[in-house]
Amino acid sequence: MNGLKRFTFSSILAGTLLFSACSTDLDVLGDYKETMVVYGLLDQAQPIQYIKINKAFLGEGDALMYAQIKDSVQFVNALTVELKRIKNGIQMGATILLTPTNMPKDAGVFYSADQTNAIYSFPTPATSAANALKPDSEYELTITNGETGNVVTAKTSLITDISGFTNPVSGTTFQFVIAGPYANFPFNVVWNSEKNARLYQVTLRLNYVDSTASGLDTNSISYTLPEIRMDDIDVSVEVTQPAKGRDFYRHIGNTLTVYPGLVERKALNVDLLLVAGSDDLSTFIDVNKPSTGIIQERPEFTNITNGLGLFSSRLNRAPITRPLDGTSWDSLACGQYTKHLKFLNAAGVHPCL
Repeated sequence: MNGLKRFTFSSILAGTLLFSACSTDLDVLGDYKETMVVYGLLDQAQPIQYIKINKAFLGEGDALMYAQIKDSVQFVNALTVELKRIKNGIQMGATILLTPTNMPKDAGVFYSADQTNAIYSFPTPATSAANALKPDSEYELTITNGETGNVVTAKTSLITDISGFTNPVSGTTFQFVIAGPYANFPFNVVWNSEKNARLYQVTLRLNYVDSTASGLDTNSISYTLPEIRMDDIDVSVEVTQPAKGRDFYRHIGNTLTVYPGLVERKALNVDLLLVAGSDDLSTFIDVNKPSTGIIQERPEFTNITNGLGLFSSRLNRAPITRPLDGTSWDSLACGQYTKHLKFLNAAGVHPCL
């Protein structure tokens, strides 16, 4: 992977100690150096693209107090953020200028009343535009601090649209069976892997309606399958992932509750969602997973030139929505994991309550 930088704090500290052996004092707070932290994932399937940009900071005293000072973590009105589409070494279309987007910051230890999230955004260009987001091009991000002259850059490719996304076993319906000899009958999700996509994850989203004394309330519950990583991201192969019926219903039974005023529930349909992540995104996730071994120290990962963070791509495939078949309705109403949740069966009754 070009442009990747791996380093550990321990190696930097060891070098500092080695070349400072003649001194008894170690000042870890050296002269100030501007460090920009950038996070962004381009996704041509989304209507708006977002880039998060912050400062890294270090100072004497309580770091939590520094984090609540806007100037410590944000480049207030100082940045110019630009994106260019590059194909075969030539810029296509006009440069896209990102604008600051005011997004409130969630309450917590890093919250203060004058802070917002430092998000820059732009609407996704039409597919017919010269600067549209297309998988045949690279995208170069340039961030310039107009006050200091500091320039940070990064680039990424996009993920090719995912083809063959379907469920050939059950045709036009979702079928989960947990009765008789089919206690964990799998529902197979199928797609073709595509260029630049290392990581895939499937989510099943059950949509349903709660009937209460005060009316109808439409809700959904999501069941996410384990990640799948591809060994080769330069060739397309068919991928099959089973979603097991028992595990699906157990998740629903462990997540939903029966609350006062609930009269009944009616299942509507299931959305089949698929998201793909780039090679850099997969590496970033791996590096930042909690350490389970004795050695807690781990390398950091960045693909940002003259800064830190991640600028890469993902693709949210357009969802497939299908109704449940009759056996799946009945399993919701009478299955061992969900029969207490007041779901109606295919005939619209409660046969097991």
